[in-house]
Amino acid sequence: MDSYAPIVIFAFNRPQALKECIRALLSNPEAAESDLFVFIDGPRPGRGEEGKVDAVKAYAGTICGFRSVEVQASDTNKGLGPSVIGGISAIIERYGRVIVVEDDLVVSRHFLAFMNAGLEKYQQEQKVFSICGNSHKVTRPEGYDFDAYFCHRSNSCGWGTWKDRWDSCDWELKDWESVRRKGHAFNRWGGSDCFKLLKDWKEGRNKSWAIRFCYSEFIQGKVSLFPLKTLVINIGFDGEGTNCRKWSRFKYEPDLRDSADFVFPDTVSVNKSLLRQNLHYHSLILRAYSRIMYMLT
Repeated sequence: MDSYAPIVIFAFNRPQALKECIRALLSNPEAAESDLFVFIDGPRPGRGEEGKVDAVKAYAGTICGFRSVEVQASDTNKGLGPSVIGGISAIIERYGRVIVVEDDLVVSRHFLAFMNAGLEKYQQEQKVFSICGNSHKVTRPEGYDFDAYFCHRSNSCGWGTWKDRWDSCDWELKDWESVRRKGHAFNRWGGSDCFKLLKDWKEGRNKSWAIRFCYSEFIQGKVSLFPLKTLVINIGFDGEGTNCRKWSRFKYEPDLRDSADFVFPDTVSVNKSLLRQNLHYHSLILRAYSRIMYMLT
């Protein structure tokens, strides 16, 4: 591998979370040879967040241990979606590939090894849309000999992609009628909540970049790579994260393996058992249970 992909972190108003995120990344041997970019969004008007955002900026200015560190802080609040799209577009234009982490994520010590190996191995495989470091809890099917699997619906908790895949995304979705007609198919492909998330974005109820990224993956008939056991945990389930609650069905134990050697599939195909297990996390029954738990916690 000639060089490692740059790491892009999106931060906001939680200095302690960012410190834990950086500490975990630095436990990866590849960090010392990786360029790091930190994008910090501005405070929301009237929320009293200026002090916390300033603390994030101050800490970001002390980060070291990577090959290089560049910090870009916005004076205004863009929101996560616009921040991610703008930041990734700028960095991926320079490097051709990217690894993305948000500030409430703690990665395992071989996360960067997995991500860089996946980005290298499947760069020319146009059917692969992204490499994901986070995976729902799944059971290895009998006879399945790999440490990773292909599935629908990219996961935005620690992931990476290439410039040509990123540039293929339609962020505006101006032909909404065409999108609406594909709503049921989108749900069958990626889970029962897919079209609602997309419709909520269209109607201004969220600023999600991730569901639009997944829609592009769906419409192009592509897949993403996942580890059999997650390499990322989300520490944002403390009630403070922009899109997180204290309870979540997406909390898992991370892969703490000693080895950085992962066995990847040589062919791009979807295992039906792993697909079924993965999509279960977006089923109507589990989503309804989650809604009850959200109200109780």
